[in-house]
Amino acid sequence: MTGVFRITSGFPVTVDNGTSSFPTNFELEGNADKIGPVKTGTYLIGGVPNIFANGPSAISSFAPAYAGESGERDNIRGAGYFGIDLGLAKRWTMPWTEKESLQFRWEVFNVTNSTSFDVQSSLLGGNLGLGSGGSFGNYSGLLNNPRIMQFALRYEF
Repeated sequence: MTGVFRITSGFPVTVDNGTSSFPTNFELEGNADKIGPVKTGTYLIGGVPNIFANGPSAISSFAPAYAGESGERDNIRGAGYFGIDLGLAKRWTMPWTEKESLQFRWEVFNVTNSTSFDVQSSLLGGNLGLGSGGSFGNYSGLLNNPRIMQFALRYEF
């Protein structure tokens, strides 16, 4: 029997200023400034997973950076990652010779079928910009796959 248990803290992410003004230079938008407290994690708001406890209304806790300012980088953290993988294997030697064997393996990835949302998908999907409106903070991707099982039968000679 084999197993892997993984747990991590949440990844940091930056809230984009979401405006057409470029406070730092003319190629990159700046980051937003956090002006109020926010509670982050994974919350179900109106049937949609969101990074903020109060959903899209958390947008009022951020303000765009002024011209010449760079804003705050990595000022919030997403939810952490959790995963358990297990494997079970058995080998039988053949009765006619010890040089030959039969092996059976069963491996299960994400045993608990847990969902870990990718906080970077919110940023890349345009949901962590001050111009995103009602979709502010919505997750749009996963860090893991659903439960996957695989079986193997191997004859060695």
